[in-house]
Amino acid sequence: MRELVLTREINCQYCYKCLRNCPVKAISFKSGKTKVLQDECIICGKCIEVCPRHVIGYKNDIDELERLIGSPFLVSIAPSFFVHFDKPFKVLALLKELGAVAVQETAVGAEIVMYQYKRFIDSKRGGTFISTTCPVVVELAQKYYPEVIPYLIPILSPMDTHAQFMKKYFGDLPLVYFGSCIAEKVDTNGNIDLVLTFEELERFIKSCNINIDEFEEVYPDPPFSKKGRTYSISGAISSYLNDDWERHIVVEGIENVAKLFESIDTVGDGFFIEAFSCSGGCVSGTAMRKDLSILKKKEKLLYYNGILNALNVDLINPGNIDIKTGRDFQSQKKVMDVSEERIKEVLKEMGKDVPIKELNCGACGYSTCRDKATAVVLGKAEKEMCLTYLLDKARSVSSAIVENSPNIVIIYKDDEVIYKNPIGDKFFGNRDYLLESVIRNVEDGKNPLEIEVDNKKYAFIVKTFTLPENNEKVILLVDITGKKEKEEELDRLKEESIKKIEEVINRQALLAQEVAGLLGESIAETKSYIVKFKEFLKGGNTDL
Repeated sequence: MRELVLTREINCQYCYKCLRNCPVKAISFKSGKTKVLQDECIICGKCIEVCPRHVIGYKNDIDELERLIGSPFLVSIAPSFFVHFDKPFKVLALLKELGAVAVQETAVGAEIVMYQYKRFIDSKRGGTFISTTCPVVVELAQKYYPEVIPYLIPILSPMDTHAQFMKKYFGDLPLVYFGSCIAEKVDTNGNIDLVLTFEELERFIKSCNINIDEFEEVYPDPPFSKKGRTYSISGAISSYLNDDWERHIVVEGIENVAKLFESIDTVGDGFFIEAFSCSGGCVSGTAMRKDLSILKKKEKLLYYNGILNALNVDLINPGNIDIKTGRDFQSQKKVMDVSEERIKEVLKEMGKDVPIKELNCGACGYSTCRDKATAVVLGKAEKEMCLTYLLDKARSVSSAIVENSPNIVIIYKDDEVIYKNPIGDKFFGNRDYLLESVIRNVEDGKNPLEIEVDNKKYAFIVKTFTLPENNEKVILLVDITGKKEKEEELDRLKEESIKKIEEVINRQALLAQEVAGLLGESIAETKSYIVKFKEFLKGGNTDL
């Protein structure tokens, strides 16, 4: 099975919203990687719709259409085509421009299928049967509830049936189907060459900068279907059968379908069950526009149905069409061999050693703690996905940090001490008076705080906060005694250094004064001798 539902795990924030909404839990979270398990996935598209980060998407096959452009091909359009596009007839013209020899409504195949349903049910009077037009319902039955396979009507989907009809009517050309359901990409029986969603076609139009308004409107190619156009709305098949309507049941939503399958043995005989994965039918498919209500979608579908019904064209007669519509269903259920002992081991590892601790909160994405433990054993999940397990783990880590902290931690409420960590016990011992004094000083705003114990002074930086859960107050005393002693020693050394420097300066000043005095006397005496020498040279009688 090819990968259809894909994940871009780089953007995943592990909120587990996809897993909570997945009806079959076909998503694994392992070693930091998120992955959709293709062999377990029923392709309902729930994960794609709910992911807040758009991490999950589906395989884009528009490149296959690009390869067909220019060569002749056939196109089958699901009825909800007229709901998704605001200008559907212009989009049909574009498809013709791209090379479509014929563009026809899948409603033709739907009417053939509904006709075959009626024949099958009439031939099995008294039996209870489930419709198989929804590929997600078929996937759910084969992968998880094979016991309901005998109840499934063994007739091809409208898409496959119409593909056979078109190739027989227009020629054996490549056929492209456009629909609202991503599950149809895997629900082919070899009759369809390419399945694309309306979203993919819309993205193609935008990527090619095609102005759809430039095209003239064209209608689908005949023959038309008289009653098949509404099969994309839940209840349409029951309306077509039009007999014993009170024994016709419409089940919408994959969760409701799963509940039906679980209790299928309790359903009486003679019921026809029309089952849809999406509420409202195919008009609510994963690849369908999301801005319209179910009522608005139905109104729009009926509007275009009226336009097409007014055209004077040939209609099909499903009773005269000879194509093979039979199909088989097979169990694809995986055998999960998980021992009770191993489940209990994982539960114990997650701190759920007794049933009362199994909260079944669903935060991890699994409905029960046992389901989560089973997934852990199977390698689909990790214990750390459990919120309470993580909280307990965080608490134990926090507790270990507090217990082994080199700082004093005191917790008190209403002046009553509730907790002291080991270093606090050792420091205060039985000196309750000292502890009470510390609390008073802290509440008075003293910071840093000095405490004298056994004639030794200690200094602490104070940090305080309040626990919001029960209004308990926490005092954190960070011991800075050693730091303060070093600072005091440094201050003492600074003062001594300053004194020594001042002494040196003073001695130098005295020495300078003495030197200056001696220099003054020497200069005066020298000057006296020079004057006498000058007079002698001039011829004076001065004695030298």
